[in-house]
Amino acid sequence: MIYEYALDPNMLRGWASNNRDYAEFMREYGLGTPRLVSSFPRKKASKLRSYFLSEGPGDIDSLHGQRYLEMVVKIVDSLIIREVHELQSEDWAERTKAENEREPFDVILSSEAIDTPRNITSDNMYGIDSLWNHPRQKNIQRTFEGLNEAVKNIFRLATNQITIVDAYGWTQPAIAAIQSLIELMKVNRVNIKLPNIYLYYKERVDRHNSRNSSPSAGHLKYQILDGLQGDHEDINLYVFELKEVDGEDVFHNRCIFSEHGGVILGHGIGVSGDEAHTDDVSLMEEAIYENKYRQFVGDNRFDIATQSR
Repeated sequence: MIYEYALDPNMLRGWASNNRDYAEFMREYGLGTPRLVSSFPRKKASKLRSYFLSEGPGDIDSLHGQRYLEMVVKIVDSLIIREVHELQSEDWAERTKAENEREPFDVILSSEAIDTPRNITSDNMYGIDSLWNHPRQKNIQRTFEGLNEAVKNIFRLATNQITIVDAYGWTQPAIAAIQSLIELMKVNRVNIKLPNIYLYYKERVDRHNSRNSSPSAGHLKYQILDGLQGDHEDINLYVFELKEVDGEDVFHNRCIFSEHGGVILGHGIGVSGDEAHTDDVSLMEEAIYENKYRQFVGDNRFDIATQSR
């Protein structure tokens, strides 16, 4: 539900020239939307910013130039960092075609058609079956395949941090799903840097039957890592068992997010494996994302019962 776009600077320059396209870009791209721009043809945010500005309108102080600058800033704020291979050619279309053959983009948006898969232009981007159209909500099967299809790009494209929030993230179905997602995280990556993974779950205490109580964060981390296939030395997993605090919001809404945005799951991360069972997955709007980020990452609003080392 989050997609990496290779974006032609000519498109951005054209959009900045009129009110409608400028407003659409600010609404339909970046954090809280399905469309995230790739750092291609550069490796770093600062380099891409310089590249886009060098390709922008000549008069940066004009309305056209100021709009273009705002759009570049928005792109860089939620950029997907791609390991770009250096090529001799500086021609954007030629480089894009070569890079797409090496590691495909989800969508290539260009001013002129390029003879490469998953390319759309301003002439066909609004078609009924256009690749530009992405659902913001999906009904998925509660299987590994269904969950992976909805959140794989959150894991595959992240280089900073992935946060999993589920009150019942300690149950066996949840553990199995987390293990599956961690293993798939390394498949078809666009950057070799792996993100840190943070898991937050809610403390549960059953004084009559300890088996129904939640495990400590350290034990849960061991369970997750011990069940992974092969070597997991490069996996940085941090687990937190949380308690609700009087006067603060309660622990609700299961969600998964990275620096690029995220999704809310109705039933939770645990899968049943039964194809007849379904769940609703919704893309977080920017305001919802920022609230969840503050609640769990920026300013943890809960007491910590246990945490892993």
